[in-house]
Order: sequence, then C-alpha cells, then structure tokens
Amino acid sequence: MEENDLATTDTAQITRWYKKHPLILMEVYRSNILRYTSAAPEEALDNETEVPYYTWVSYYEVPFADGTAEVVIYADDTYRFFTWLTVLSLGMALLAFLLIFLQGCRRVVRYICQLSVEIQAMEGGDLDVAITFQGNHELTRLAHSLDSMRRAFQEQKEREINIFRANQAMITAMSHDLRTPLTTLQIYTDILRYKKYEPSQLEGYLEKIDAKAAQIKQLSENIFEYSLVPKHQTIELEEPRPFRDVFHDQLSEMAVYLTQQNFSFELELDWPDLNISVSSQYIKRLMDNVLSNLIKYADAEFPVLIATTEKEGGVAILFQNKISSAPLQQEGTHIGLANMKAMMEKMGGECRNNQTGSIFQLELWFPSVPQKIQGGCS
Repeated sequence: MEENDLATTDTAQITRWYKKHPLILMEVYRSNILRYTSAAPEEALDNETEVPYYTWVSYYEVPFADGTAEVVIYADDTYRFFTWLTVLSLGMALLAFLLIFLQGCRRVVRYICQLSVEIQAMEGGDLDVAITFQGNHELTRLAHSLDSMRRAFQEQKEREINIFRANQAMITAMSHDLRTPLTTLQIYTDILRYKKYEPSQLEGYLEKIDAKAAQIKQLSENIFEYSLVPKHQTIELEEPRPFRDVFHDQLSEMAVYLTQQNFSFELELDWPDLNISVSSQYIKRLMDNVLSNLIKYADAEFPVLIATTEKEGGVAILFQNKISSAPLQQEGTHIGLANMKAMMEKMGGECRNNQTGSIFQLELWFPSVPQKIQGGCS
C-alpha cells in the first residue's frame, strides 16, 4: 500500500482492489478506530469511535502512505467457486425450463395437427373417425365438443339413410303392387278393344276391370295416407275427453260393418273412467286401417276379439283375430301399420303388434291425462 502511495482515506481505490479479490469482508483500523470497512466504505471515513480489541481476531499490520494500520480480512477460498456454481445452476435451470416448455409446446402442436387431420376427415364425410382426447385443458374440451358434433352428424346421417331406404322400399313395393293390376287391367282392355271374347263373357271382364281399378285406387290411397302423416311435425291434440266417448261410436260402427261382411266378434269392453287427449282425424283413420286389415287378413270363420282395458297408466284397445289361410290376391305393403304407428306416436301413445302362430294381435295404447277443471265464481 505504501509503495502505491495509498492512504487509509483512499477508500475508492481500496474498494476497487477489494472487488478484484474473493474476500468476504475487509476492515482497516488505526488506534482501535475503524477507518475503512468494505461493508460501508463511505461511512468509515468520518468514524472516530474506538472499538474493542479482540484477541481472537487476526490483525495484520500493513504500511499505508499515511502510516501503519491494522487490517482484518475475512476470506473464503470457495467463495468464487460457489459464485460460479450459482451462475451455472441458474443457467442449467433456465435451460431445463426452456426444454420442458418447448417439449410441452411440441406436444400441444402435435395434438393440434392431429385434431386438424380428424376434422378434415369429418369435413370429407368420414364420420367414423373418432376425435382423440388428450390431456385435460382447453383443447381437450374443444375435442369433446367436436366429437359430440360428429356423433350428432352421424346419427342424423343414419336417420336420413334409414328414411331414404324406407321410402325406396315403399316405392319399390308399391311399384311392384301397381304393376301387377295394371298389367292385368291392360290385358282385359285389350281383350275388349279387339273383341276377343264371347258375348256372355263381357260382364265378367267388366267386373274384373272394375275390381282391378278398385285395387289400384286402394293402393293410391295407401300412398296418400302414408304421405299425410308428418314425420317431424307435432300436432295439436284436442281437449281431454272420457275414453268411452272417444271410441264408443267408432267401435259400434266397426261391429256393424264386420257383421255385414259375415264376420263374428267378441266384445270385452271395460270402459275405464279415464280421459285421453287425441286427434279425431287420426282416430277415424286408425279405425279405418284396423277395419281394412281385418277384412283383408282375418279368417271370417273365427270371431274377432275387441277388448278395452286400463293398462300402464293409460287405456288400451286390443284387436285379435285368426289369420286367414286363403291366399291373398295382393301382398300387403305394411304401409297401413306404419301409418298407425306414426299416428299413435304423434298422439303420445303406442301401436303394438304381435303375431303368435296364426293369431295376430294389435294393441292401441293411449296415455291418460287429467281433465281440466272449469273454474267459476259463486
């Protein structure tokens, strides 16, 4: 210090020297008065307070330009090592954070690319490819929503395919059913046009032509009735009425007509005191379909059972008959039964059919509803 003309008051130069060495603390004393400390180098210049002399502290006499002073040095040889180790640890921690962050971003980007491929497949019409669920974050919730949308589209597509197939089957069946009587009708008209008949056969051919025309008319009415039942449209039901009031007259007319057609019947009418809400137009069409099927398929030698009963929180009408063994002149298209099921569904009920051997059963079930109470003042 003396060689460099450095005095104890040159705190700035002492501080610069101190910072170049791995020291923890350095203090300079003269006559037990603190002249410099690296902890607060600026404050030590004006200090005049004596401090105790500690025998356990190592004092080193160092010559300064302004005289000899005692220097106390607290040093740690591992200080610089731990300093660099701290810097290295912070660098490694930052690098590990960046690697983990980039790896997470890579997984997210890869998941987004996978979702993009699956969405493109869905846009192309392939609804069988399920959306992949990965993790538990916003993209996962988005994937669940996309998969729900995919399933909804798939169900709608299946419904449309089923409707299309049903319509195609109906058109095919009706075309086949119409072709046969039309061909026969054309044969009979050709016979009449070219007079290839005996005079006594004229009435017979005219009756056959009339029968085929009536058959074609019935088929066209079946198609018309099938188109009258809206598949996705609700109907407005009438006010609740007693079950007996709705069906008593309809069943009476049916019994009279069956008698005229040489059918016998058994009645087991238990009129429950319950109310139902129906469409009168649908009820009439239901009864017409039931009567038409009985005339067409039932065996007149066995009685037709007509029963009413309370069942499953509602009321039911049961029709049971033995199927005729005679060959049919025309195969059924089952459009009437499909119409009945559609109309019953619109009214909140069910149309249930069952065949056990040669016995056919048809049940029309209606849910009971409470009748509105008329309010008034007295």
